[in-house]
Amino acid sequence: MVDAQGMAEGQPQRVQGGDRFAWIDPGVSVWDQWGAVPPPPKVPPTTSAGSVAPPAAPTVPVTPPTPASGDPEPLPEPSSDFDPPPGAPKADQPAGPPTFHEFDAELDVGELDERLRPTTTWSARAMSVNRSSLTFKSRRMCYTKRMVLIAVHLIDDKPAVLAGRVTSCDYIGEGLYEVDVELMPKPDSEDIRAWEAQR
Repeated sequence: MVDAQGMAEGQPQRVQGGDRFAWIDPGVSVWDQWGAVPPPPKVPPTTSAGSVAPPAAPTVPVTPPTPASGDPEPLPEPSSDFDPPPGAPKADQPAGPPTFHEFDAELDVGELDERLRPTTTWSARAMSVNRSSLTFKSRRMCYTKRMVLIAVHLIDDKPAVLAGRVTSCDYIGEGLYEVDVELMPKPDSEDIRAWEAQR
């Protein structure tokens, strides 16, 4: 590094009032006096308002994660336009009441006691039926929650025997009662088999 004294050897030094650097011409750049090329100025970028913008953060490229070779592909979402088969209830609609079908047949109704033995038997007429209940009319009333056996007489066929619990018994006029029976599994005993054989 060249000091001020060495630089003074190639150029006469002007000393004014004891100042060692008084020989430097203030109108001439120091780089020009030394014969060197100055570096380019470092000018920070400015924004539109004229203020100096902060240095931008380095951007890191983000690559999407690749699925593992062993993971299965996700299943597609079910379409909202799926139509259930005809007759099937939709998910947002509650199931409606059971559908009753008109049913006309001769019946033999037998009431069961607490030990599930047939006691009184009388004739009745079926009115309607569905998968879980049967309605008949008769001239004899039935107490609710009583168990009954019902022999359904079909044409030229052996009677089909059903069992159930009386849920309601209402008088409908002219000496007739309308009885609703909730169908249940038929009990199995010797007395019930003998009652079936007599139908």
